[in-house]
Amino acid sequence: MPDAHHLLGLQPDASAHQIRRAFRHLAMRWHPDRNPAPDAAEHFKRLRQAHDELLAALNASSVEPNADAASRAQAHAEARGADLEQVLDLDIEQCFLGGRCELGVPQLHPCTHCAGTGIETLTVSRMCEPCRGSGRIRTAKGLVRCTDCDGRGYSSARACTHCAGAGTQTVERRLEVRIPPGMAEGDELRLAGEGRPHADPRHRPGDLRLRIRCRPHALFRLEGRNLVVRHPVSALRQLMGGSVEVPHPGGFEAIMLEPAAPSGRRIHVAGAGLPAKGNKPAGELIVELEPVWPRNLTPSQRTRLQALENELVADAASHYPELAQAHTFAGDAGR
Repeated sequence: MPDAHHLLGLQPDASAHQIRRAFRHLAMRWHPDRNPAPDAAEHFKRLRQAHDELLAALNASSVEPNADAASRAQAHAEARGADLEQVLDLDIEQCFLGGRCELGVPQLHPCTHCAGTGIETLTVSRMCEPCRGSGRIRTAKGLVRCTDCDGRGYSSARACTHCAGAGTQTVERRLEVRIPPGMAEGDELRLAGEGRPHADPRHRPGDLRLRIRCRPHALFRLEGRNLVVRHPVSALRQLMGGSVEVPHPGGFEAIMLEPAAPSGRRIHVAGAGLPAKGNKPAGELIVELEPVWPRNLTPSQRTRLQALENELVADAASHYPELAQAHTFAGDAGR
């Protein structure tokens, strides 16, 4: 691209840093806010175009420096902007059911104050700091012309105070994100074309990669793709068995308990955890049962429980084998 190199006063092997530096140096001279010449705006536009084209070509050629012509052409055709990475915090209900949410995505845009040059015009010229007003800089090869002031010893421009000379500023863009059901902690959601723009507008932007993070929940927690819920249940219900309804992000889930001694056991329900997603199967619902005994019984309740206790004790060998055995030992000892 000889014309662009010539326009910026660069050698063909100029680096990205040299390209940006040359553009900023020339922009100080040709920016229409500083240069009243009729052709200044047009020349500044050509400088900007040369800068963008050289950086785009440098980026494309660095993909595969040793590739043949066909491979380089393919790499150029597939070139795109850099990807952006961001964390997306979701409630467990959103992980299960999916939905939509709004996200703020910070993006770099040309600074509106300096038109992307990184330079702003001063109302009053000031002494050039690098050369201390002499117009010359001492190097290993002797005195050379100061490039910051072009040898004048003074400057009528400075680094833009709005962008600190970067030529860009961060602007938050609001983006609506569609969340598919079944997103787990650490999963990635990729949004094509929502990343950084390519220096060459002919190429598409990069992607936005969202890493899922689940917010803490008062009832639920995730273990991989399994949903864990700690749920109190009547000790009498555990003793008798039967159906128990436990909370679930989709509503309630009915589980069947086998009759057993009340304990803090875990019940696994296959397929009731996070929904299947891609090649990842659905997780389990894991219910951690907390047996709860009745409190503050009324006299009527105590009477009914006492009647049940009397009935069970009458057949202690079936219902309380340990108790029946203890009574047998006690009787033998008394003989």
